[in-house]
Amino acid sequence: MTTTADEAETTADRFGLTGRPRRSSGLASLARKSSGGADKKASTDSSALTLESIPDPSTDTDPDQPLTDDDLTDFALCESAVRSHHASYWLTGKALDALATRHLYRAQYPTFDALLEDWDITLADSSRMRRGWPLAARLLPDVPKLTRSHVEALLPIVERYGVEAAATLHRLLRETLPKVTAKAITEVVRELPGPQDGTDPVGQLQEQAEKVLTDPDEDTGTEEPATDAALRQAVSRRARQLANDLKRGRIPAGELTRALTEAFADPDDTRVYTALLRWMKDRNQTS
Repeated sequence: MTTTADEAETTADRFGLTGRPRRSSGLASLARKSSGGADKKASTDSSALTLESIPDPSTDTDPDQPLTDDDLTDFALCESAVRSHHASYWLTGKALDALATRHLYRAQYPTFDALLEDWDITLADSSRMRRGWPLAARLLPDVPKLTRSHVEALLPIVERYGVEAAATLHRLLRETLPKVTAKAITEVVRELPGPQDGTDPVGQLQEQAEKVLTDPDEDTGTEEPATDAALRQAVSRRARQLANDLKRGRIPAGELTRALTEAFADPDDTRVYTALLRWMKDRNQTS
């Protein structure tokens, strides 16, 4: 099972913070760039940027206290990560989260919003990256080629079920689908009903996702004849085959039903109607 190998979008790509050309060398060779300025309390070196090297966010900071030397060092490192043309979605997200929660900006900016405006980052982009980096940190050990599109497609799960549940869903998709794409993730996320109560969101997510992935039809809650159950299973198998042939993660039942209905009713293309007519005549003759 493989995931998509889309190039990770860098800080420069997303915000235009530098005029340097795009680089997609991956996490292993993300080079730390100097944030510049002789008045910096600490300078960055050429070692690789990682999530572990970015200061951790914290809500225990007293914003009324002056910044310590360690705070200024962390500010310089976070600024370097955000401004660097090497920085990835999750590195930038963690750096922005640390800047916001620890109020590391307060020596230079009156508010975090002022920093974002000066650094040409929208609040919406900042919010997405700040919400996405914990999930990226959870997934990267198992998915080294993780892409921004996967993380963003899973953000609704993070908000409703939590980071661990989102990671569980991604694992289920890797185990179930021939290829995990952002579109496939979005389709599955759209069909999940949401947590039913406050207990065990990971277990609920896993149960709901397994049902969506193995049974494209909704459970009516009524007992059905064995022949109908066999037909449902046959439809599920054929739907999975169709999804594979189309190189998609899966075909939701609603989309399949609509496609069949539109093809059957198409006045300009009667192939489906003609094929169904022939199939029904042949079946009547053999019954």
